[in-house]
Amino acid sequence: MKIGLLWESKDAGLYSNADFATLYRKVGHNNGNLAFVHAIKNQIEGEIFFYPWHVRPEILNAEVDVVVIPSANQLGAHTELSGLASKLAKVTKPIISIGLGAQAKGFDADVQLTDGTRAWLDVLIENGQRHGIQNIYTRGPYTSEQIMKMTGVETLANGCPTHFINPAVDLGKRIEKNWNRSPLPRRIAVAGGHEAWRNTRGIEQQLISLMMDPQFPGIYIVQSMGAMIKFSRGLFDEIEPEILDRIHAHTVPHYTHEEMKDWALNYARSYYDVAAWMDELRRYDLLIGPRFHGAQLAIQAERMACTITIDTRTEEMCRETGVPFLRASEVKAPLTRQSLKDMIKFNGDDYDQYRSIKCARYVGFLEAAGLKPAAYLNDISSAG
Repeated sequence: MKIGLLWESKDAGLYSNADFATLYRKVGHNNGNLAFVHAIKNQIEGEIFFYPWHVRPEILNAEVDVVVIPSANQLGAHTELSGLASKLAKVTKPIISIGLGAQAKGFDADVQLTDGTRAWLDVLIENGQRHGIQNIYTRGPYTSEQIMKMTGVETLANGCPTHFINPAVDLGKRIEKNWNRSPLPRRIAVAGGHEAWRNTRGIEQQLISLMMDPQFPGIYIVQSMGAMIKFSRGLFDEIEPEILDRIHAHTVPHYTHEEMKDWALNYARSYYDVAAWMDELRRYDLLIGPRFHGAQLAIQAERMACTITIDTRTEEMCRETGVPFLRASEVKAPLTRQSLKDMIKFNGDDYDQYRSIKCARYVGFLEAAGLKPAAYLNDISSAG
């Protein structure tokens, strides 16, 4: 089977020497996207071909048997997908969206879509109905409920495919063993947020203080937005001065501007290859911060992680994949290694059982949509 994956490129290439604009485009403007693209391309058997979002529909119709969209939080007021909707409407092959999420401020609020994004959703639904398949796999029940409200159509709510990157059937037990190896976490990595997120700023500064232990130093990993990624690569002169000021206020405000730049060179990082990213995370006892995919990669690397959730999108994915989370609005006490150890709850046996059930549902979705799951997914799904 020939599978067309709607993603910019197979990999980031020799990214150490890439210009920022090219690199930023290749990660889809968020390094966290690499996690679920990596997951999907390794979880489906067949010949996989990569196509950019702007690919002409006649090319897809001629060259592949099915189109797979590694989806993110496209359902929200922040997107306008009319151009993509008009292209996909002309695709005659099955189109399958995996990992679609809705973004709103709270679970009690309805998602607001632009006309273009609503048209895109309608095109997806019509394509699935035309081919007689369930073709939308969502990140959780909130997203599926919102789609049902808007369209009256059922979709499969089951989380993010990054849940199944690691092939180990006893992943939870491995994480718990590593987490309990030391009474308190020593090396801490921080999944850094956005310089404009004031609701996590105080939390992140506390986490940065814990991270900067002289005996057990950590790292500050960023995923988005553009200025933060430039910051992680030492491209300070390419950042607008007022945005650099906000990054300064968000991270190490007690440093001078020049000291902040030295701090970034020492501690701030961004990754462009999932295997390298996960390999780095194995060095740490805990990754924590407001980025779900950074936390999920630590979990898949068999290390403890915790997401500081700020919206429905991140909390829904944590609930659906067993990633520990703390709501930013509820983190009031001073953060110490002991308080984090007390607040982060994780049971390896429960995680493995839950993951097995979720994987069985994922396998069922792929098979019903006409795709062949990778063999290791069957091992995970049968282990429970």
